[in-house]
Amino acid sequence: MPKNPVPSLPVGEEQASNRAHSRSGFVSLVGLPNSGKSTLVNAIVGEKIAATSPVAQTTRTLIQGIHTTTRGQIVFYDTPGFHRLSHAFNQLMGTVAREALLSADVVVWVVSLDPLPGPQDVEKMRQILLPALGGRPLVIAATKMDRAKPQGMIPRLLEIEKWGFPGEIIPVSGLKEKNLDRFLNLLFDLLPAGEPVFDREWYTSQTVRQLAREYIQEKIFLQLREEVPHQAAVLIEEFEEPQSPGEITRITGSIFVERLSQKGILIGQKGERIREISQAARKDIERLVGGKVFLRLDVRVSEGWRENPGMLRELGYMPE
Repeated sequence: MPKNPVPSLPVGEEQASNRAHSRSGFVSLVGLPNSGKSTLVNAIVGEKIAATSPVAQTTRTLIQGIHTTTRGQIVFYDTPGFHRLSHAFNQLMGTVAREALLSADVVVWVVSLDPLPGPQDVEKMRQILLPALGGRPLVIAATKMDRAKPQGMIPRLLEIEKWGFPGEIIPVSGLKEKNLDRFLNLLFDLLPAGEPVFDREWYTSQTVRQLAREYIQEKIFLQLREEVPHQAAVLIEEFEEPQSPGEITRITGSIFVERLSQKGILIGQKGERIREISQAARKDIERLVGGKVFLRLDVRVSEGWRENPGMLRELGYMPE
């Protein structure tokens, strides 16, 4: 999806500079749930392309964020967090994250400074990362540096250093957009020489339809926190783009839950909660499309959808 063009050099100078210095490649952001991966990607690309919330498992699919400058282009893979739950849906998310890890030019382990992961989670990431690197560079992005005062951050960075992983450790904050330039310069230094994969104006490979689903899913997590969100999934069933300027974008979607009681929680008293979710998502989608949006959301029960291959395919979590 495009946005405003990146400022460019005069044509002749730009072509010569690109031939000599352009770097391009794929960077996988991996880590535990709720470590700040999506917030970091959103901050870097300058647009909301990934849902964020304080609840783990907000990111469910592989999301590509594209950052282009005169140095080249970085395509970020924002991956689902590695977690312990074992049902089919979580196993699919783990597979997505591992495939992105294996296909990247540079791997970034995103580690929350507040709180730091415990010994069991560190060992888990060691078992995942070290066999998969295969000589590729690793960067440890210590996120949420805005939460830790300098006197508290330094001991935590030293603790990360003691874990003994290869690669540079760099503190960053996606929320406050701190230290991002240094982080990006380091990634460009590690990427191979090459031309951009995507058009310079693009900031994500996702469609508006996919982004709309992401926004709705985010509002469910923000509204319900730990009550229902992990058992809820969004399906965009109809997406009608305006045929001429000034017309409305019309979207119809369903939110699937696993139990009838969850449906009641999601709808809320007199429909208040689903109305709040719809209104908040609609505002984000209107900012995205630059116009008015009609959004209708229905709540439907599909028992055990997280274990149902047919439903997982329909929801876009499994290939056809």
